Amino acid sequence: MSGTLQAILFDCDGVLAETERDGHRIAYNKAFEAKGLDIRWDALIYSDLVRISGGKERMRHYFEQNSGHLAEDHFNEALIQELYQIKTEYFKDILRRGILPCREGISRIIAQAHSDSTLLFVCSTSHKESVETLIASNMGQEYLGYFTDLLCGDIVPHKKPAADIYLLAKEKYGLNPKKCVVIEDSRNGLLAAKGAGMNCLVTPSFYTQNEDFSEADAIISTLGDDTTPAKLIRVPTAWKNISRIGAKDLNRIISKPT
Repeated sequence: MSGTLQAILFDCDGVLAETERDGHRIAYNKAFEAKGLDIRWDALIYSDLVRISGGKERMRHYFEQNSGHLAEDHFNEALIQELYQIKTEYFKDILRRGILPCREGISRIIAQAHSDSTLLFVCSTSHKESVETLIASNMGQEYLGYFTDLLCGDIVPHKKPAADIYLLAKEKYGLNPKKCVVIEDSRNGLLAAKGAGMNCLVTPSFYTQNEDFSEADAIISTLGDDTTPAKLIRVPTAWKNISRIGAKDLNRIISKPT
């Protein structure tokens, strides 16, 4: 039926949880320390690096811009890969300790969508094991079974803002992009979603709150819960006075006039 939501596609970092500042950043620093590197990414340094999609890409960029931190013969792909694996293990440990909870309304909307037989995806540059750990630790192991697929890591040639990851979901599962809603927190993610012809709801995160989201179909502070209502920044008219965005509300995005 033409106004029925077919799929919700979530970014991970900054969307499912506020993972960047007190999760990934801390894990990178622990990995640098474990390898004896005199490098520490503070919150300000990381605010620039977070605009680069992909952890290995962030490290490559940083080392290229700060070559004095490494002897030239040590700057190679093997080191990048090793640091990334060490960092991933530290990050999963942070997640298992439960100190990076899901953002407001995330568990609720996933459960609602699953109950409605809406397809669910995570489309992220994050390591798949990290995404699985985040979901299982914060929502429960059963939530992993709610997702049709977790499309993560280096599975497409180009990362966001390229549309590759969303085009992969579309082609692999026969999705109608006009009946899909992507939930993103960054301009890179928004551009990727729109490049795939999909609708995009933006919930800005700590590092992305001042980015340009002018192409978004809706912008809200969070999905909202009982203690933290959603702040409606730019939304469909039918969402007026809604404090918690549910799976069925997303139909108002795909049913908007063209």
